[in-house]
Amino acid sequence: KPLAWSVEECRRLATKAVATRLQTQMGNQGHSSDDARRVNEYLQQGAIGTVTEVHVWTNRPLAFWPQGIPRPAPPPPNAKDLPWNMNGVMARAAGSFGAYPPSDKIAWDLFLGPSRRVDYHPIYHPFNWRGWTDWGVGAIGDMGAHLIDSSFWALDLDYPTSVETTSTPYNKETYPSASTTYYEFPAKGARPAVRMIWYDGGLTPPKPLEMGEEEFNKGGGVLFVGTKGKLLHDTYGFNPRLLPKSLHESTGKPKEMYARVKTSHEMNWIDAIRGTQKTTSPFEYSAKLTEIMLLGVIALNAGRKIEYDGAAMKIRNVPNSDALLKRTYREGWKLG
Repeated sequence: KPLAWSVEECRRLATKAVATRLQTQMGNQGHSSDDARRVNEYLQQGAIGTVTEVHVWTNRPLAFWPQGIPRPAPPPPNAKDLPWNMNGVMARAAGSFGAYPPSDKIAWDLFLGPSRRVDYHPIYHPFNWRGWTDWGVGAIGDMGAHLIDSSFWALDLDYPTSVETTSTPYNKETYPSASTTYYEFPAKGARPAVRMIWYDGGLTPPKPLEMGEEEFNKGGGVLFVGTKGKLLHDTYGFNPRLLPKSLHESTGKPKEMYARVKTSHEMNWIDAIRGTQKTTSPFEYSAKLTEIMLLGVIALNAGRKIEYDGAAMKIRNVPNSDALLKRTYREGWKLG
């Protein structure tokens, strides 16, 4: 989740969708909402002035799926001799998960697809796979499609020039329990450069004074910082409001610039197949949005700030970086 595991896969999907003229739609359902359009309209009509910084956060994976844990393993033979430090606790935890036979309702090898072969365990399937590096993209992949989307769309962002991720410790099997990713996007047309900061695992940006007694939605949200004020919205683009409250009250509702989706995100796709509408989040759009999320994971794996050339699909400052942008497929699988 959300669309592909690697940058190369995103590029290939977008190219194939255009070439085949298929009607495609990524499942970022907030993109079809009225509120998402209001976010765009507020920003494009200058309600908060020029935007140069965006803060994006989610509480995932907390209480949703595990990350930062070891892979299931046989109990350590010397468990009683292990120290009670983090390594010892992790080894004991890995050995406590037990072994489970695969369900006869799951084609496990097919589920694994091009990833390496591992034994079935309910800690992976049906939901928790998103936190494991073999299959998922962690919290940023799970929720970035619903949260980074508004910045990408409203500010007409392109490929970032640099990305850096910091995190709690993790073991390369699952993504960390909390992380922060810093993106630098270049100026485009009349829009200046934009810095975007992603937070997950319960981390949030500093609360602006303009919020007064209001608190951040702990589930997630986005804060746009402009030269004349701020715009805050919840996950999926819902409930956009200007800060301070006096600015929201004096501005009123933005002028409608975007046609509204009268049905739903899902029906918008069906109607596009029928030829009566265009999809709101086709792969030509959503693959690049997904790539931005994947670059956060790539920076995590690189262990340093990466300098990115999006046009060439190259990381300038990391040797042999193609391995970070592509995937090695298990025997019997290939990218068509």
